[in-house]
Amino acid sequence: MVKETVSHPGKSAMPAGTQGSKDAEAQDLIARRTFELYEQRGRQDGRDLEDWLDAERQLAGASSR
Repeated sequence: MVKETVSHPGKSAMPAGTQGSKDAEAQDLIARRTFELYEQRGRQDGRDLEDWLDAERQLAGASSR
């Protein structure tokens, strides 16, 4: 079976679906961390974007180590 490849400007060609599944995994990790931050603050509404951005920064920092 031959897998088709998807090419994007600035990105190397990879099997179709590979990048999408990595993006979905990253989004899931960020969402989970965002919810943890929300719970740590006592479930206060109105800071969802701040929590999301904090989660992205934290996970990016963890992956660069």
